[in-house]
Amino acid sequence: MFDIGKALSCRLRLALLHTLAVGEASVGELVERTGANQPNVSNHLGVLREAGLVTAERSGRVMRYRLASPSVRELVKAIDAVTDDRAA
Repeated sequence: MFDIGKALSCRLRLALLHTLAVGEASVGELVERTGANQPNVSNHLGVLREAGLVTAERSGRVMRYRLASPSVRELVKAIDAVTDDRAA
């Protein structure tokens, strides 16, 4: 299993987690929402999957990604709270 700390150390991976905290999305939707290119998003989703933070399910020809559990959503909220505290 990939180190969760390393998985959370990248701004794009955090942005992907924030986006998925709102709801599931395809790679194309994540590319559109983050502005990153498709190969980069796919690579970072692989890291998040390996860390156990994100799951994927095929829907026809499209992979749909979502947070792996409600506790991951809570983790995203906690990261937001810490980030907000540091910015204040």
